[in-house]
Amino acid sequence: MSQLKNRLIEELIEREGGYVNDPTDRGGETMYGITLKTARVHGYQGEMKLLPYEMAFHIYQTTYWAPLKLDEISLHSEALTEQLFDFGINSGVAHAAKALQTTLNVMNNRQTLYVDLKADGIFGSRTLNALGKFLTHRKRKGLKVLTETVRGLRIAFCIDIAVNDESQEKYQFGWISRIVEL
Repeated sequence: MSQLKNRLIEELIEREGGYVNDPTDRGGETMYGITLKTARVHGYQGEMKLLPYEMAFHIYQTTYWAPLKLDEISLHSEALTEQLFDFGINSGVAHAAKALQTTLNVMNNRQTLYVDLKADGIFGSRTLNALGKFLTHRKRKGLKVLTETVRGLRIAFCIDIAVNDESQEKYQFGWISRIVEL
């Protein structure tokens, strides 16, 4: 297991903190940022306050890290890996993948670099291949632009949540600060 993966998951668990049960949080009851629903899907039947750290780590690794192919992304960029990982956790893996796919599509110069991806939120070999072709052509500057564009889409996603549900405004400063500070 990579050092980057371990570090990012450990930092995330520390940021998320311990047990929370805020009635206005749409995620509901959480421990280490893991929702009750997610813990149950992974077979945990105990009290959320007692969710083992190791189980939370495993959930982050299998449910968020692996589907976004972050071992492969990390070979190119720690910053992009971190943005996609955090995006996947806070907004869903499909949203993170779709943001990357959409961004790659609009930056491929009318399909001259690679064929447009189906922006379906499923991160597979086509997305990895398109990313590789993008990076081969756009190089280091392209990677920075891509990473910052994903960051911008994360911010827009959070703002849309509050625009559509005023009760979520209380979380906006914290959510957006987290994105900006990564």
